Amino acid sequence: MSFNSDIILGALLVGTGANSVLYTVEVIQAFAGIVCHRDRFRVGDRKLCLCISLHNHSLGRFGVSAEPVLGKSFRSYWKKHNQTHIIEQPYPLYVFTTGVVAALVQSFLAVRYWLLSKNKFITLTLFLFITVAIGGAFASAVTLAIFPGYKDRETVLIPATTWLIAEAVTDISIASALLLEFWKARSSFREIRSLLHKLAAQTILTGTTGATIALAVLVAFLENNGTNGGFPGLPPSIPGSHIQVSTGIAYCLGRVYCITMLANLNRRKPRTWSSKCMYSGASPETRGEPGNHERSEGGDEYGGIRGFLVNIDTPREFSRGSLKTNPGQGLPYDSPAVEIEMTVNDSASYLSKKKQDLFAA
Repeated sequence: MSFNSDIILGALLVGTGANSVLYTVEVIQAFAGIVCHRDRFRVGDRKLCLCISLHNHSLGRFGVSAEPVLGKSFRSYWKKHNQTHIIEQPYPLYVFTTGVVAALVQSFLAVRYWLLSKNKFITLTLFLFITVAIGGAFASAVTLAIFPGYKDRETVLIPATTWLIAEAVTDISIASALLLEFWKARSSFREIRSLLHKLAAQTILTGTTGATIALAVLVAFLENNGTNGGFPGLPPSIPGSHIQVSTGIAYCLGRVYCITMLANLNRRKPRTWSSKCMYSGASPETRGEPGNHERSEGGDEYGGIRGFLVNIDTPREFSRGSLKTNPGQGLPYDSPAVEIEMTVNDSASYLSKKKQDLFAA
């Protein structure tokens, strides 16, 4: 039987190349987050990045099955599979590790939603979806390990379908829940409105990317069941030919989740804002020294807090660094004007609360 082996294994080659490109982006994001911004990352964030790195090392074993595609001829590689009809060992490992890293990323976003909304019902529902998804991935990996033959592919149909559908539903649910909270958090402050718009755009991109890839894998997996893999002229009797397209697309799933996590962490750029109280009078005895108080807090892109000048004609005497009233004084008209530069306290507290709610994770 003659057939074009390039068409059969082309999906694997394209998927491997896309996987390598995404891995490069992932390494850049990890370097920027852990090395360049290590002082901005909390211990929990670094531990989470370490878990993702371990996932990448485990996923590197998948190169064992991709090596024949890159290092040998397509025909000799397919000839070996046509003789053995056995799924290579890295397939179950890849499915399991992809499910684990997806659960880590989704849990991170669900925790951010909880810190923002404190909605127990929706949060528990999101974690239920996450549990179903990782359970489906684990069941698919175990089934592939127990039944490695291509002829037993039907046994993995139900757990694989459950896994991919749960992944897509979880991604869309988390994105929808976060968008709903961002829509509720309306504010009259321009900086907060701008930030909410950026967060909404990032949430849409985060949710739709993972869900789209998961649904693409599912459609390719179900559509090619027992067919010729969607390629005209390809005989349907070739063992495992219908798996190659879905496998090639699935190569990118774990990488996309890793990039999603690291991109969310790297966007948390702290900004320093200052609160100043300056007092000045006619003489050194009545002049308050400037008291500068700077505060740094981890958060995203909030603008600085603006201050204003208040000119007060007052009979009060000012001690160094504080305001004190002298009851014995009258109301002299020749008292100097005291310029007080102060920060809007209600704006500071409001913005601080928003920063803690949105970026506590």
